[in-house]
Amino acid sequence: MANVTIGTKPVGSIVKLTVGGTLRNFIIVHQGKPSSMYDESCNGTWLLMKDVYETRQWHSSNVNDYANSTIHSYLNSTFLNLFDANIKSAIKQVKLPYRAGFGYGTTVTSGANGLSTKIFLLSGTEVGYVHSYFAVEGAKLSYFRGCAEAGADNKRIAKLNGSAVVWWLRSPYCRSDFSTTHAWSVNTNGNWSSGSCSNSWGIHPALILPSTLLVSEDGAVIANTAPSTPGSIRIPESIQGGTSVAVSWSASTDEQGNLEGYVVERSVNGGTSWTQIYQGSALSTANTVPFGTQSVM
Repeated sequence: MANVTIGTKPVGSIVKLTVGGTLRNFIIVHQGKPSSMYDESCNGTWLLMKDVYETRQWHSSNVNDYANSTIHSYLNSTFLNLFDANIKSAIKQVKLPYRAGFGYGTTVTSGANGLSTKIFLLSGTEVGYVHSYFAVEGAKLSYFRGCAEAGADNKRIAKLNGSAVVWWLRSPYCRSDFSTTHAWSVNTNGNWSSGSCSNSWGIHPALILPSTLLVSEDGAVIANTAPSTPGSIRIPESIQGGTSVAVSWSASTDEQGNLEGYVVERSVNGGTSWTQIYQGSALSTANTVPFGTQSVM
């Protein structure tokens, strides 16, 4: 079976990315932009690591300000650097809806003013919860449609070393008597929970990839690389204006096998300007040069 683009894979499919030298499973949880609350940068293939990666504090200062949190900083520095270089460069820089600042307000900053990030935690809204103490940070992702909005659901259960654990969401707990200290999480049975931001709970990271990346038969995501430059191009040693000139070149190689073809340009003024004379998959073409032409490149 040939490689396929990740954007054609159905929601719920498993793909593989190397993190810290280990191939790990990621669930496709959404395709495209979830709603108008999201910046266009979020239009891609949303991935959620299938298992919890490790446990960490949401904020070492016990403050429910996600944009300035310990976990946001860690995910976009130390954790991001665990990906292979070609995948790291392909991960999209996106702008997500989020509750800015700290406290218990529920005003959401979204669209082009959203939080700039590459690796992130999902919000309570994105995993399907509805609650008066949630800021509505975005929209429910396709994978979580049909999940219980106010209770446990198996789709939200995540494991670390084979056992279900509590894992963090990016959503602050917006309840006045908890002031600035609590954020939302997902319990071991898939129900909502919350706790002090200084707690060390599971990191269940998400990211968005361009939908044009390829997936191999074994599920590994492949960052498309450029084909090689043709090793040679051949033209006649002499030309006659008004006649057809044959041009040929050696084939490129392409690691992913998705080379679309070649573009050939011609200059008759020493390289000052160029005109495209061919685009296609062949290894040769012919072109008539104008009368009076002294040289051709």
